[in-house]
Amino acid sequence: MAGNLLSICGTITSVLTIIIGLIYVANKPPKFIYYWNTCSWVMDSATSTDCNQLWQNNFGMTAVPKYTALIFGLIGTAMLQPLAMQVCGFPRNFVQYGLFLWLQGFYGDFGYCGKLGVWVGCLSCFVGTVCFIGAWFDLKSSRMLRLEEEYKYMYDAEDFEYTAAGAAAGAAMVAGEASPDSKDLFDKFDTDGDGRISRQELSSGLSRGLGRPLR
Repeated sequence: MAGNLLSICGTITSVLTIIIGLIYVANKPPKFIYYWNTCSWVMDSATSTDCNQLWQNNFGMTAVPKYTALIFGLIGTAMLQPLAMQVCGFPRNFVQYGLFLWLQGFYGDFGYCGKLGVWVGCLSCFVGTVCFIGAWFDLKSSRMLRLEEEYKYMYDAEDFEYTAAGAAAGAAMVAGEASPDSKDLFDKFDTDGDGRISRQELSSGLSRGLGRPLR
């Protein structure tokens, strides 16, 4: 319950950041203006090269600072019950979430909309600091617990797959259906000799050029 409440508080700061972003963009809307007659086919000067710089300033990479508050707010709001964010699995704990809220405050709040931005930025950093304290006490939100279970299940499933492959290889050796080379390859992957190939052992074996694991 405490973890969910802390997560909701962080989401409120992100919603306020969205409001800041919308206010900022509304006061500085992008301009759909480009020039044709005044531009030249010959790029012989800085003026002719940048004759459509106004478009670049509104829709190019130089326009990103205009939308920074809006971007941070949307990402932060999506972290409560995410759809696409569920794939990347962020944040998985309150240390990561606290770092994000500090970045949100510094880059998405303080520089926008005067005192409102400063107030929301301070609130974001305060909630981020509380997240660090919550991480110290091992607090987790429902989403973080769900991610933890999903990742644990994924790793256990992969380890089981390699364990089953090892058992199959051993049974085939006893039955005389597999070559000694295949069993030797499995043993090279299974560096700790526990009869299973973990993700770490797989990665280490592939980096040594042992080839693909047995399946």
